[in-house]
Amino acid sequence: MKLSRSVFVATLLLVLAGSAPLLRAQDRTRSVQEELRRRSLYFGNVDGRDSAELQEATKRYQRRKGFAASGQADPTTLRSLGLIERGPNEAPPKELDWPAEPILPSDERLDSVALADSLSEETGIAPVSVVSEKVAKKHGLTTKSRRQGSSAAPVIDETQVRAADSAFMTPQEIARFAEEYFRSRGSNDLKRQLRLYADEVDYYSNGKIDRRLIEQTLRRYHARWPRRKYRVGNLIRYTRVPDRGEIILTFAVTLTLRDGTRTVKGETENRLVIRAATVDPRIVSISERRIRR
Repeated sequence: MKLSRSVFVATLLLVLAGSAPLLRAQDRTRSVQEELRRRSLYFGNVDGRDSAELQEATKRYQRRKGFAASGQADPTTLRSLGLIERGPNEAPPKELDWPAEPILPSDERLDSVALADSLSEETGIAPVSVVSEKVAKKHGLTTKSRRQGSSAAPVIDETQVRAADSAFMTPQEIARFAEEYFRSRGSNDLKRQLRLYADEVDYYSNGKIDRRLIEQTLRRYHARWPRRKYRVGNLIRYTRVPDRGEIILTFAVTLTLRDGTRTVKGETENRLVIRAATVDPRIVSISERRIRR
């Protein structure tokens, strides 16, 4: 059956009208991808398709701006990216007035393979020995020389285990640990800071990272912000996790960063997970988020 030209055009317009919302959504997603890529947060395809990588990049941007990190391009995020306009009586998004570049260690997505290659050039340590088995397989690295036990649960020296009646750090010890952690972050003594870390640390949003790779990224961070000052808030909340021998610390920190020409000030909420049932407590997980005031 042949359609008249007018019927064909009408049918085509109906089809296009029905697909318009989808096209608009794809255009918006593509614009978000382009803006996040311009800010060196997204490295995937600019194709208008949602993905786990795009959602993670959106979360990073939202954390950087002090927004709720949902991973979705909500109106606040779209306005911040300059993709939709504010209404005539609508206040601008309450963003942190920080430079667009990475400011906090948590702002930067780490490339563990590149860090491992850099470490190898400096020390001769095989890259495969400091990356996870998953990363090694993905990049075709041989696993013959991987450090034994690096992906397994840490082995605790029995001589270091605390007595049963004092299995966890006291509140005073917790306060001293938090203070030392941020004093070490404010110094350029990498060894002082690294001695507080376990061999592998769940490092911000990067998964488990070898301590030697953390040293590589901290060295770059110190070069970017050579003058750093942190002040721990008075209230330190902590939770004991007896079955894992861990303590979870949560506290606010006021920070001041300087690079010689610029000064950045702000506040973050920090979360440390400490393997605490030993006489040598070590950090096994670190996370932080910006606080807007």
